[in-house]
Amino acid sequence: MSERSILVTGGTGALGRAVTRAFLGNGDRVTVPWIVAAEARELETEFRAEHAANRLVLVEADVADEAGAALACQTAASPDVLVNGVGGFGGGAPVEDTPLELWDSLFRINVRTAVATARAVLPGMRERRRGVIIGVASQAALQPPGGIAAYSAAKAGIVALTRSLQEEVAGTDIRVGAVVPATIDTPANRAGMPDADFSTWTPPGRIADVIQWLASDAAATVRGALIPV
Repeated sequence: MSERSILVTGGTGALGRAVTRAFLGNGDRVTVPWIVAAEARELETEFRAEHAANRLVLVEADVADEAGAALACQTAASPDVLVNGVGGFGGGAPVEDTPLELWDSLFRINVRTAVATARAVLPGMRERRRGVIIGVASQAALQPPGGIAAYSAAKAGIVALTRSLQEEVAGTDIRVGAVVPATIDTPANRAGMPDADFSTWTPPGRIADVIQWLASDAAATVRGALIPV
């Protein structure tokens, strides 16, 4: 397989690192936008040690903004695959006690980033009539518990975006899908929920494996899929 261009947003996070590692391990060129310099340096150091840094491209860009999303897309040189891995969690209160500012923040980080980057990559994908866009939703979007309505609604936005985009690119070889994780086994989640049963959580590497499969030719007939992991 020839080297592909992969754009991974949120690539400096726990899930994003696993996704980045999976694609680099496949021989792909991976572009990761960043906004925190220390995280970018740490990522570069990590993959330099694994002798994959020559195919890792880091670019300072806030992909929630149109200009940042466009810069990330340009740096990735019209990516073959977009993985919208930027995400954030918040909540823990009933709707009437959840500030509107938190709703704005969660929609910006979870939904606006996915929309902005999709808008940036779609013209090139439409021109080539092929490409893959993969989102990261949450099982909270499909079965929302109480107390985290803002987060559940934001992730439900990824579900709707996935389905709508797939309808809009019908007739091309552009494929859109999303993984739908339960709780991801990350250091931040363990610190936030120290009494939970970690054995029931999904390791980031398992999710990355599913994302890599969705991006592969093996999933060429899988369109609009929402895959629980």
